[in-house]
Amino acid sequence: MILTKKSPTTKESRSKTRKQPFRPLSTFVVLFAFCALVSSAYQLYELRKEVNQSIAQINQEKEDLLQQQKLLEEEILQLNTPSYIEQLAREQLGLVRKGEIRIAPKTE
Repeated sequence: MILTKKSPTTKESRSKTRKQPFRPLSTFVVLFAFCALVSSAYQLYELRKEVNQSIAQINQEKEDLLQQQKLLEEEILQLNTPSYIEQLAREQLGLVRKGEIRIAPKTE
């Protein structure tokens, strides 16, 4: 006995290639999830941009403060020199060295 393969009838082939019905609820859920994902990604992008701007601003402030610190340290070194201390004592306190005579300008 020889077995032959039956060709599918039209009814059987229709059941195998039958399309799924359109499901608006599942489409809506997928679309909503996609929109939520895109929205979250955009919010993260904006937040990242804001943080990077803050970091840049803080780094600029840090550079300014470091430069100001350097200037102040140089001024401290200058103020601690004996010649500058003597100059301040003469100008602000009116002190004189031994043997010197202070001559004050005439005030009117």
